[in-house]
Amino acid sequence: MRLHLYLSADKPLPFEHLTTLKGAFHRWAGHNQELHDGLSLYSLSWLRGGRGSRGGLHFRDGAHWTISAHDPALIHEVISGVVSKPGLDLGLHVREARIQNPPEFQDGEQWFRVLSPVFVKWETEKGKPADHLTYLDPRTDELLTETLCRKLRQAGLDDTGATVRFDRDYPGAKTKLFAYKSVQCRASQCPVIVTGTAEQIRFAWCVGVGHSTGLGCGALE
Repeated sequence: MRLHLYLSADKPLPFEHLTTLKGAFHRWAGHNQELHDGLSLYSLSWLRGGRGSRGGLHFRDGAHWTISAHDPALIHEVISGVVSKPGLDLGLHVREARIQNPPEFQDGEQWFRVLSPVFVKWETEKGKPADHLTYLDPRTDELLTETLCRKLRQAGLDDTGATVRFDRDYPGAKTKLFAYKSVQCRASQCPVIVTGTAEQIRFAWCVGVGHSTGLGCGALE
């Protein structure tokens, strides 16, 4: 299930605002410890509708934010939180909310645009910072698939045959640098192709692909 939130922005937003979105989500969801500690069986998009300048991001016509989850109960919990406290930090305020049920997917391959860049980490050695891999690295397909399959198993679903890969033939593919808690991260603004059953594809649409979907990466359109 997916929740579309339409926000008003009273002032320019700083570029490093992902912690504000994540914090609002967890407040609305009730500070569930499993959401913090477990695998993210949900995905948050980045805000859409903004224009960047030296002063930050301007949302003159408002911002569009999506929250998706495998468990509809989580979305309903978030809605209750939004109704109770529609204000976010940084001058953001929810002015409208809409629910979207998952599309009717078919078995096979499904091409997806991304609502936020796909982040892929490669742990080279324990205790050392992970490498950030982009769509140009063929290792990312294996890591994307491993992550999706692990989440499928966590949700009690069959992961047999499920795969994810970047569409490297897409002409507009590029990398995107973003910051989270002052850490610079490199991600991929590139469509992905999910292969599997209709249930597996629907699951990917809900939970996103790659790492840090609960932070705002890898949300699928």
